[in-house]
Amino acid sequence: MSIDLTFIGQIVVFLALLGLMKKYLYGPLSGLMAERSEKIAKGLAAADAGKEARARAEAEIAEQLKEARVKAQEILTATEKRAAEIEEEITIKARSDAQQIMDAAREEVGAEVNKARQALRKEVANLAMLAAERVLDVELDEKRHAKLIDTVISKEIGHA
Repeated sequence: MSIDLTFIGQIVVFLALLGLMKKYLYGPLSGLMAERSEKIAKGLAAADAGKEARARAEAEIAEQLKEARVKAQEILTATEKRAAEIEEEITIKARSDAQQIMDAAREEVGAEVNKARQALRKEVANLAMLAAERVLDVELDEKRHAKLIDTVISKEIGHA
């Protein structure tokens, strides 16, 4: 086995080439690979943090929506209650107004009835006076007989 000089030269060149490659190629390349691994790890950590933040935000949004629905239901209930109160107030006021109108109408009818009775009494008194004058063919004392006729009429017609 003879080792010749070419083989030793090849080993020296191979080792030198290996040293140069490690220094100028594998060293920077492994540094770049480590940097890239670190960036990927940071990216994955940021993605995980983003997922957690998204989950928290979705949970917060769901809670806010739930609170908004509850608040909206409370507002709706309060509005319906107030509408019922207003409806009741309007109904009571309408009944009160209707009662006032009915009372006023009754008073007016009563006043008209009294006027009609007074007019009827006067008419009856005048007719009675006219009839008495013609029957007796004498003029009567108008004041005295009018008082007498009014008394009789009020007793008779007042009861009717």
